Amino acid sequence: MEELEKNKVLVEDQQLTKKERRLLKRKLRQKEQEGGRRRLRFKKTLNLSLIVLVIGGGIFGLGWFLTSSPDLPPTTLLNHSEAIPPAHILSQPIPEVIQKHMLEHADGRGKPGVIIQYNCDKFKCKLGLIEKITALVKQYPDNVYLAPNNYDGKIILTKLNKREILDGFDEDKIKEFIER
Repeated sequence: MEELEKNKVLVEDQQLTKKERRLLKRKLRQKEQEGGRRRLRFKKTLNLSLIVLVIGGGIFGLGWFLTSSPDLPPTTLLNHSEAIPPAHILSQPIPEVIQKHMLEHADGRGKPGVIIQYNCDKFKCKLGLIEKITALVKQYPDNVYLAPNNYDGKIILTKLNKREILDGFDEDKIKEFIER
């Protein structure tokens, strides 16, 4: 930068011949243009880097969100099947398409269903938990279903557009969920 300033002073002082001044002016313009090109290249590189960083961060964030969100049963009817489970109390998980149908109406008719699911594989369940839930479900034979699951919750209560996750057996909460 100092060299450019010296050259400008030399050109202005006119201690050089006309040809030397012209040549020096041309060199000064070239250096200024080169500096401008460098700044432009730097800005473009910086902008591209920021765009890549934002897109990469977005992809990472989306991946993290999808893998970190809990696996829970459905609460909507979207893509449901008109099939019904073989019983109200099951020893096998209910497929999601059938769960969605149960939320619409239990047994394919009547009032909407309530599904109570438990996961004693991922979570430590107290002795007798399944028996307590089974006895409670038997009090509601029309529209309440019980089944094991592989979801991220020990006890998950589901009805159309509603879900509640319990860490343990709470008869009052379960009855309130079924009846409201």
